[in-house]
Amino acid sequence: MTRQPKSGTDQRSAARTKGGVVHSAVARGLRKLGADIAVARRLRRISTQDFAERMGVSRGTLRRLEQGDPGVSLNTLAMALVALGTPERLADLMDQASDDIGLMTARERLPERIASRSPARSTRSPEDAPGGSPDIPEGW
Repeated sequence: MTRQPKSGTDQRSAARTKGGVVHSAVARGLRKLGADIAVARRLRRISTQDFAERMGVSRGTLRRLEQGDPGVSLNTLAMALVALGTPERLADLMDQASDDIGLMTARERLPERIASRSPARSTRSPEDAPGGSPDIPEGW
C-alpha cells in the first residue's frame, strides 16, 4: 500500500522520507544547508573522518547530513555546528529579532494610541472636569 501525502500537499512538490512527506522547498533548503556545512568543513581543512569523530557520528551519517537528507536528526546538525565552532547559530535560527514576518505582524497589531492609566482616573466625563473643555487635557 502506498501512503499518500496529507491533503493540501502538492504531490509533485513533495518528496518522501521515512518520517513522511518533505516539501520541495524544505528539501532544497536542507540540500543547501548540507552543502554549506560541507564547504565550512573543507574551508577549515577538516577531513570527513575527523569531523564525524568530533560530531560523535559515523562517516555515513555525516555524508547524509552534507547531502541534505531530511532524516538526519537535529542533534546531528547541532553537533556539526559545535564541531565547526558555531553552536550559537542553532539558537539564533529563529531569533525573534530577525523574524521579519513576526515583527511585521506585531507592528500591525500595535495600537495607534495608548490610554494613560493614572491611579486617579475619574469616571466623570471631560465636560464635568475642572476647566470644562474636552479638547484640552487637564493640567495643561
